[in-house]
Amino acid sequence: KATVSVLYWQPMAPKLLLVLAFAGTAGAAQLSSPNIVFLICESTDGRTYRDGFAPVPIPNIKGLASEGVQFDTHYCNVPVCCPSRASTWSGRLPHKIPHKQAGTGLQVNGVWNNFEGLDPTYDGKIMDVMNSSGYDVMISGKEDWSAGGHSLNVRLNAWTMYTRFPYSINATGGWYDETICAQDAEVQDNNNTNCHEDDWNALASTTKWIKEKIQAQKTSPTPVPFFVYQGMNIVHPPYMTNNYWYSKINVSEVTVPSWEPLENIHPCDLQSSMLKKCTPSNQDAGSFYSLERRKKIRTVYYAMIAEFDAMVGEYVQTVKEGGAWDQTVFIVTSDHGDMNMEHQQFYKMVQYDASTRVPLVINAPWTRGKPPRVITQPTSHVDLFPTIMELGNVPKDRWPTVLDGTSLVGYVNGSSSVVHSPYVVSQFHGDNIAMSWYMITDGVHKLVVFGTGKEEDPQLFDLLSDVPENNNIAQANPDLVQKLTAELSAVVPFASVSADVATYNYQSFKLWQQANSDWKAQMASPSLRWYAPFTVNESASFDAIDQWLSKPPQVETCRDQLVYPSSSDEL
Repeated sequence: KATVSVLYWQPMAPKLLLVLAFAGTAGAAQLSSPNIVFLICESTDGRTYRDGFAPVPIPNIKGLASEGVQFDTHYCNVPVCCPSRASTWSGRLPHKIPHKQAGTGLQVNGVWNNFEGLDPTYDGKIMDVMNSSGYDVMISGKEDWSAGGHSLNVRLNAWTMYTRFPYSINATGGWYDETICAQDAEVQDNNNTNCHEDDWNALASTTKWIKEKIQAQKTSPTPVPFFVYQGMNIVHPPYMTNNYWYSKINVSEVTVPSWEPLENIHPCDLQSSMLKKCTPSNQDAGSFYSLERRKKIRTVYYAMIAEFDAMVGEYVQTVKEGGAWDQTVFIVTSDHGDMNMEHQQFYKMVQYDASTRVPLVINAPWTRGKPPRVITQPTSHVDLFPTIMELGNVPKDRWPTVLDGTSLVGYVNGSSSVVHSPYVVSQFHGDNIAMSWYMITDGVHKLVVFGTGKEEDPQLFDLLSDVPENNNIAQANPDLVQKLTAELSAVVPFASVSADVATYNYQSFKLWQQANSDWKAQMASPSLRWYAPFTVNESASFDAIDQWLSKPPQVETCRDQLVYPSSSDEL
């Protein structure tokens, strides 16, 4: 009763059209295009799917990879929630998504932070094209790709990126906008397999829908393929699990990254660590730097990934039990990564692989029964749009006019002649950083450029010999830096983009300020995460805003002081 999947190529100028023919048991649906299950979790470092990198049991994902394709050098194009999804679902790089700002109508030229995303009326997303191309579409769980979402906290933190707020790391931990980094990870005292209930509830309703669609496919003379997406909130901090999932991790194999003294790290890293409250005051340093605390955080993080794997398993089981396994493609990835205590940080938003490198596994009927393949060619999230279009046999005239990625179907099919750029890029401009940054990698070396390229020295890492990215080799390799800078500039005109973001920040804040007569009360409100550092010296905080607004918008350097201004030891 085995179902046979046949893959063949039918030449059609000017491109090749993928045609899938399914033949199987009596009553099985005869689909002209495959079903597609697209699962995106949160905050997963792509390296955790590698054998030997971390003690994470992911048997269901490994099962898909063992008969599919694992993209080992896959990156998000912007490591934060809404912009990453906006880029993925539109197939455009972050600096190529113009829209009007929610509430003000300000023209925004890219998805710079979590407040900026796709226009809510934008109808060229992956799901829109699939729906108009004959697919039944189910969207569940976390969406978060439209402009206008997230909190005032996020907006103000992003817009005031270049405001020189006063701080003292030694006295108070500095100027911060987050709290989780200083907290302990939570292990709930229960053995429920469904620890993250909201995700499991969305899964239950979505798999129910899949069962109904599979049954309809079997009974219809003209069965319709389905495209299913669930966005999970797991593995997003806070770091929380329970006894059941925590017990799945071999704690003895969990490593804790070493940290450099704050005086020795890159000034932009110092600012990000501080903004994330990962730089304790002298009084709190003992508990914060505890190896046991940091190891528990990393263990809980891995336990959350293990729970996500169980969710993937539920989808696989649903499709198999329904009899549609040989007609369904699985795509599993994450919106961005998480620093998970590397470089004295948590969360995402920064340039390191823990933040920008994400997993991608594609398993298709025609890859099963063949040896697994691992693709080391750098790929990125903008490649997913054309990949899904081609997997779904969507006619090219239905695709958006412009996409920034390349279909990965050739890799899925085992082709040796896939034409893909040797480089991928990522960038960010929002909260918890002190300057716009840009990254380009060929999978061996990674170059990071800050701001316009003039404010800070670049970073260059050898990703093969220096997996943690601890050794900046830029000064020793000027020719390589020059080459990669030129390649980066050809994709992202980073100097002009950085200047545009600085202007956007200034204009956005001014519009908000003018629209809110109580703006000072709102900025100093206990509801904002920066309340404690803001009110240490409230008048100095407002003075910093006035000084920022008194000058034309410009990109500022990342401050390297542990106390700023240096005479403010009392802060």
